[in-house]
Amino acid sequence: MKNRVVITGIGVVSPIGCGKEAFWNGLVEGRQGIAPMASLDLSPYRCKLGGEVKDLKPEVYLGSKGLKYLNKGTRFLGSASKMALDDAKLPLDGSFGDRMGVVVGSSLGNFSETTDYFYEIIKTSPSELSPMISYDVALNSSINYVSVTFKMKGVARTISSGFTSSADAVGDAFKMVQRGMTKIIVTGGVEQISIDLYLIFYLRGLLSGVDGAKEACLPFDSARNGFVMAEGSYIVILEELQHALDRGAPIYAEVKGFGSSFVGGKQHPPEVRVARAEKAMRAAVEDAGIKNEDVQLISANANGCKLQDAVEAKAIQSLFGANGGGIPVSAIKSNLGESYGAAGTAQIISTLMSINTGQIPHIINHSTNDPEINLNLIREKPAKKDVGNALINNMDYDGNNACLVVGKFCK
Repeated sequence: MKNRVVITGIGVVSPIGCGKEAFWNGLVEGRQGIAPMASLDLSPYRCKLGGEVKDLKPEVYLGSKGLKYLNKGTRFLGSASKMALDDAKLPLDGSFGDRMGVVVGSSLGNFSETTDYFYEIIKTSPSELSPMISYDVALNSSINYVSVTFKMKGVARTISSGFTSSADAVGDAFKMVQRGMTKIIVTGGVEQISIDLYLIFYLRGLLSGVDGAKEACLPFDSARNGFVMAEGSYIVILEELQHALDRGAPIYAEVKGFGSSFVGGKQHPPEVRVARAEKAMRAAVEDAGIKNEDVQLISANANGCKLQDAVEAKAIQSLFGANGGGIPVSAIKSNLGESYGAAGTAQIISTLMSINTGQIPHIINHSTNDPEINLNLIREKPAKKDVGNALINNMDYDGNNACLVVGKFCK
């Protein structure tokens, strides 16, 4: 018999605020965390906007000891993890260590620090470099830091599957708890803005404004022309239901289903991409043991890319029918930007808050309908709705699709 899996804690480091309250209030108020980037010199390039984290004070969550040796992404992840553990009322003394693990997704992790470190090795004699320079440069170093700092003795795993990294991480964690492999997993995603990542996206022509169009994040809008990159860390605590009940933990929702698929490259025509995206959504709904008509909310991947948004919309229509079955569709990346490997968990947390408050954030910056996108988009103001089950779509430009179903917890 499969274990039921619930979410008992939330931690957020985002461009619109740190902590679940600031994050949620920002979404409901229609706040935008996208602005001209201050951390990079982008004077030679067209694209200037980004969703940067600006108000995090990591010493509040991690203390000041050793903080100078941690890169930005590790500070994000450590802080979000501490918020989530506190929110779940979990002890940090190691008493739950054998029952607790960490599975976090990151598309490119500490890529900038890694390349900088190897540059220093080439430029300088390795014997002259401080050992602490290498402390936090590997893809999995942020996860290791969280595992050691919070005394977790279970699984420690980094998932790197492109833009779906954090959704895949949550799906992986869900299956491990469901199968009885562990009781508690700290899971989600982390990404940080750097010039390396900016140039990867810029040179691939993925950023909004790279072709000279107006720079903006416009999910499902007819004027969409690419995404705006962002950073942050979004963490949830997944816990086996009985374990959560026994310790009197707060429960936000139940994770019910997970589905994934892979297209196999950009050379495939749009109709193939639509079919594979639909397959992932259908798999998540079936894994949850519910019917299409039981879905009351769709949290869309929608990041403003011309093709990707169209593929997702057509997949929703193909699975649920004309107008997406009338199911309300929310998209939060116009508030936050596209945090690639961390974005899926940002959507999960927004959905959890909708389930618990009865409010669905509206899509900001959406002004012009695309006639090919026939969905029930939440526009102009938040919607009030009782949400029993929600489908969360996370999709990668290169072909990964990862979808989850979360629902209101009922004993």
